[in-house]
Parts: sequence; C-alpha cells; structure tokens
Amino acid sequence: MAVREALVVATSSYEDTRLNQLRSPGLDAMELSEVLSDPAIGGYAVRPVIDQPAHVVRREIERFFIRRKPDDQLLLYLSCHGIKDSKLQLYFAAADTDRDLLESTAVPAGFVNGRLIGCNSRKILVLLDCCYSGAFKPGGAKAADTAVHLLEEFKDTGVAVITATDALQQAWEGDGPITETGEVQLSVFTAAAVEGLRSGRADRDGDGWISVDDLYGHVREEMLSRDARQNPLRWVLGGQGDLKIARRAAEGSAPLPLPRPLPALGSPAVEILAGISSVATSLKRTLGPVPRRVLLSDPNGTPYSSTDTREIVAALPAGHGHASLGVGLVRDLVADQYRCTQDGTVTAVVLFDALVRALQPALARGAHPTVLNHTVSAVLGRARETLLLAGVRPGDAGEEEVRRALAPEAPAQADPGLIENVVRAVLGAGPEGLLTIEPSAGFGITSRVSAACVLRDGHLSPYLATDERTGLVVLRDVAVLLSEVPISSADDGLAAVEMQDGRPLVLVAPSFGEEALAALAEHSLTGGPPCMAVPLPATDTGWRETQCKIVSLFTTASVFTATEEIRTLGTSFFGSARRVIASDRTVALVDGAGDPDRYAAHVRRFRDPLTRDWNPATLDRYVLAGTVSGLFVGGTNQGAAAERWALVHRAVRRGQAALSGGVLPGEAATLAALAHWTAPTGGTEEDGVGAALRTALTQPLWALAENHGDPDPGAVIARIRSEWPEVTYEALRTRVVPAKDAGVWVPASYTSMLLDSVESAVTAYLSLV
Repeated sequence: MAVREALVVATSSYEDTRLNQLRSPGLDAMELSEVLSDPAIGGYAVRPVIDQPAHVVRREIERFFIRRKPDDQLLLYLSCHGIKDSKLQLYFAAADTDRDLLESTAVPAGFVNGRLIGCNSRKILVLLDCCYSGAFKPGGAKAADTAVHLLEEFKDTGVAVITATDALQQAWEGDGPITETGEVQLSVFTAAAVEGLRSGRADRDGDGWISVDDLYGHVREEMLSRDARQNPLRWVLGGQGDLKIARRAAEGSAPLPLPRPLPALGSPAVEILAGISSVATSLKRTLGPVPRRVLLSDPNGTPYSSTDTREIVAALPAGHGHASLGVGLVRDLVADQYRCTQDGTVTAVVLFDALVRALQPALARGAHPTVLNHTVSAVLGRARETLLLAGVRPGDAGEEEVRRALAPEAPAQADPGLIENVVRAVLGAGPEGLLTIEPSAGFGITSRVSAACVLRDGHLSPYLATDERTGLVVLRDVAVLLSEVPISSADDGLAAVEMQDGRPLVLVAPSFGEEALAALAEHSLTGGPPCMAVPLPATDTGWRETQCKIVSLFTTASVFTATEEIRTLGTSFFGSARRVIASDRTVALVDGAGDPDRYAAHVRRFRDPLTRDWNPATLDRYVLAGTVSGLFVGGTNQGAAAERWALVHRAVRRGQAALSGGVLPGEAATLAALAHWTAPTGGTEEDGVGAALRTALTQPLWALAENHGDPDPGAVIARIRSEWPEVTYEALRTRVVPAKDAGVWVPASYTSMLLDSVESAVTAYLSLV
C-alpha cells in the first residue's frame, strides 16, 4: 500500500558563532508540519527534525528514502543556512556545522541527491527554503550565493523542486527582526506555501487538489505581490505527471493573512526542546529487544558503546545554554522511571519528546502553558483510567500473568533457575505478602516459602542495621519475649536481654516506655546482641489476649503478665523463631518453634466467625497468619552474585506488580491503543491539542517498529488500534501477533507509572517556557 510521508528538517540554532542564529526555521517547520499532517489537507505522516546535528539529519534523510515503492508520495522540506565550499559544492548547515569542516559536520547536497537517485518513488517534492551562503545579513536575510546550479545538484532524480529564491537573491525571514512585542513571523516563502495549503487558495485550477504547479504559482504570485525581493523557482525532473500535494481545504475557509504573525516561541523554549530531542534521538535507537548501540566517548576521548539508558544519558553532552535544561529534564525522567520500575526508560523518553513536540504549534500560537498542562493531564488521565479496564483484571492475576511478565526479564536458557524460583516466591508471598532476597553461599538461586506470623505496625528500633538494597532488617535465631503488659523500665528491657546469652531478642508488648527503648538501643549500639521492640497492634483487652495467644502458639513463648519480675523468668519462658524480617510497616516472625498446624487451626477458629462481622481489611490490621517467601542468590564470584542479585530484584518487582495489578500485552502497543481509546466522547478539544497528544502516544510503537526494520509502522499502529488487546506487536518478528503467543507482556501498573513520570516531565518543561 502506497504511503504519504513528509520529512521536515529545520535548523535555527548553530554552535558555530560564524553562522548567525535564524528565527524562522523552527516556526516554519511547526506550521508546515501541522498543515501537511492535517488529514483534510495534506494527509502526510510528518516526521520533524529540528535543530539536530549533521549526523542525525543525514541518517533521517537516508532512512526517509530507503525501501520505498514507486507510488509512495514523499515530501522533503529543508530550512537552514546553505554554504558553498571553495570548490562551489553546496552544503546544508546543521546545528553542529563547523564552517571549516563542512564534509564531516554539514549535509552535502550531493548526499541528498544520492538518496533521491536511489529512491524507488517517483512522486517526490523537495521544498528548499534556504540560501546558499553561511552569513545572516542584517535585515533578516539569509544571503545567497551567485553560483548555485540546482539542475546539476538534483539532476535525474524524478523529483519536483521548488526553491525560495533564484541564484542571485536572498531568502528573507518574514519582515525583518523580531518586533518589540516579541513576535516572529514565518519566512516569506514558507508563509506563502502554508497559507495556500491551509486556506485552499493554492488550488488555482479549481479541481479540488493542489498540485506542484498550483503551489508554485500561488507562492510566486503572493511573494511578488508583497515585493518580497524573491523570485521562487521550480523544476520538474522526471517525476510522474503533475504531482498532487494536498487536497483543497473545505469550502468557506477564510484566507489567512500573509505571512501570518505568530507569537515568538522564544529561543529558550526552542533550545530546551533541542536538548530534549538530542538525547531522545540517541536513546531511540536502543528501543526494543534487539537494541542498537550508542557510540560514546569517555573523558579521555576513548570511544565505547552502550545500550544502558542511564549510562548513555550520563555520558551524552549536557548541551549549551538553555539546551542543557532539556537534557536535564530527560536525565531526571530517566532517573524517576528507573526508580519506579527499573524498566521502560527509553519508552518514557520517546513519549516525552513526542508530547513536547505535539505542544509546539499551540505554544507558537500563544497558548498559555498552564492551559496546555491541563490538557496534557486530561489526556494522560484518561489513558490511566483506561488501563484499569483493559487487559487482565487485577483480581484475575495468577501464575500465568506472573510468568508472562517475567518472560522478557530472564530467558530460561540464560538462567534456568531464575524464573521458576521467582514465580514460586512471588506466588508464595501473595500480592501483599513479604518477600526477601538474601545472599547465598551457593552458586545458584533457590527459594523457600515459610510459615509466618505477621504484625502490621512495624517496630520501634530504628538503630538496627537495614540492608541498603532491600530496606529490611533481618535477625536470625531469635529469642521472643511476649508480654501482655507494657514494658516501661530500663531494668525490664535489660533483664530480658541479659537472659539470652548473646542471642538476638525480640520483645513483643502492647507498648514501650522511653527508658526501656533507650536501654535497648544503648545495648545494641555498644556491641550487644540486636534488640527489637515490636508493639502489638491490638487496642483492647480482648484483642490483646487473642493476639498474645497467636504469637504464643507460633513461637512457644509464655505470656508475661507482670505477676513476677522479668529477671526471675527462666529461659524456657521465652519463645523462638528461626528469623525475624522487619520493614518500616511490617514485622514477620518466620518459622516459629510452635506447632504450625495447631497455630493455623487456632487462627481459623477465631477468624472465620469474625470475618462475618468485621471487614477483612480491618481484621488484617491485628494479625495475619500467612507465609513469607525468601529467595537466596549466589554466584561464582562476588561480581556475578551482585549482577544476579540485581536481576532477581528486578524480576521480583515485576512479578509482584503483575500479581497485584494484572498485565497488558506490550507497553508500546498499549500506548498506541490508548491513543485510540481515550478520544473524548463528546465535543472537540481546543486547537486540536488533545488529538496531537494522542498521536504522540503512538510514537513509541512507531519507533519500535522502525528500529527493527518494519517497512510500514503506520499499518502496525492502525491494526493495533483496532484489535488490541487481542493482538500486540512482536519486534523480533516485525509483525503483529496474537497477544497470547507473544512474550512482551508488561505489568499494567508499570505503564501507569510511566505515564505519571512522563506527565511530571512535561509539566516541568511547560514551567520553563
């Protein structure tokens, strides 16, 4: 199936100070992109490339023209400085162009010519709004070279070419400098083209279509009528007939003034966007199961490559001026997304870049950033709400969903024990259970599910060492003192400690006095055995007795009732547990010395009748008889063990998220589907901003398909929109496949958190502009 695509390349900002900064190209690109992508006018799939370095521009141009069909209709637009070298060879300037190093830092016209010659399409239009020298002269002109010969540069390519000037003229930026009110105008040439396409006035022969002849005639007439001191030229070099560029706009559309004044987007905003896009362009190549590597250099200039998102964003240049703010926004987004899920960082950056670009036309028209932020929140909010209704419902999640979520994390052939042990541990702990990852003296991964008595109010011993990786306190071979009355004095606390002969001690009581807590802390901090104070969550006498009975059955501890002093108790009065695992909210006594069957039976006897009268969530505050899962990770050496621990930790988080929130078939596919599902049911969104934002949601899937060589990303997106979640995209096979056969499932909560992170990044961007 033939396609209609446009590549819009514009460069306003230049690192080389000898190349003056331009005002119009960025706005030219936004306005032209908007009218070309309008399905009622151009109907093109538009790819903007704004303020990018030369290697990016060359790559995008080459990618644009490869694997085309004869009937594919293509449009290439270039707006930038033009430079001729000493041999009169033409170059298009990019953001990093060095006038002394044109071959390596600019885009040779011969390179563009080669791509056109090699392209199979014979329906190509090239629009050149640039001059052919490197100077930006006062008065807003891009000075022209007197010896440019387009027929030589673009011969035998089967294209139509329309240029802003002849060989002896200057290409003017609007009517001169930025006005006192801060307004910037489109360049004269592009303004005429955009106005003719948008209003339909360029349809000079009235046949409902705007052809190359129509557009050229309209642009020429408008420019001459304004005494623009420019004489646009046109060549048709072997194309197929009179190429139809666009449909005529609907009847009744009012013609727009030429050029249409636009509020200044402002150089800081343009530079910030350039910083965002520079990082996004580099990261985009790493998206997918077969990532392409990004070439980097260390501080000494030694080259290396990487696919690690955090490493790449740290190594890429911070940019100059306000562009550094854009790079900083991307770095913050990557850090936030990695902290939340350790996954989806590239998808988040690609989506962030697409959303910010979708806002540019509205910003250029003067829309208030706060209003736009509300629109972004509304669109992404509907997307998050839709996630709750899509895919597997959280209550239905089980082993199948956990396995689906883990499949991309660790292929069985890479580490055959990982998936089975993580699945067992995640299911054993349950959606709200406690799961630990601990080092092992062995070389592999093992798991264990243990009976536990879990108290929900945490502990009162912040001085105990917490594992930095897990955030847990783990005590082993623990003695348990169970008291039905508060432990208030230092003497009582220390007496219990001294009776244990070096064993860690857990004291369970309704409450603790400050003196007792201080004595336990001092003892632990001065080399004594660890001591943990755990408050009973029960608030009345009846519940307190029940709670004590449960803990007693689990640990075999007798219940201290203050009828005698603690120092007079024998060691048999204390209970024990093989481990105690404590987080900031939960303390789990694991593998107690009591009879587990008797303990479980007792819990059932009092819990079943109470459940009929109490909300189960309220009952759960007091006591939970359940399980704790443990994963034990080893390796052939310390480095291997650390690497495996990180992999297991990521897999556990992913598995727990899948169990508690369900899974969806493919994150990029999910976002593309949400773009279709979240359209408002009534009314229209002002200025089409919402529609542009929804289109941005499809960009991660477009980039994923394109990154893996799919010849038609647009067709992929169209099918996903109509058939998801029954189907998803399999990048390895570059095809849409039934979701049940795919290995790209992702926890629904991960996609929701990704949208949260990206929304925060967009909010931060809008706060800067």
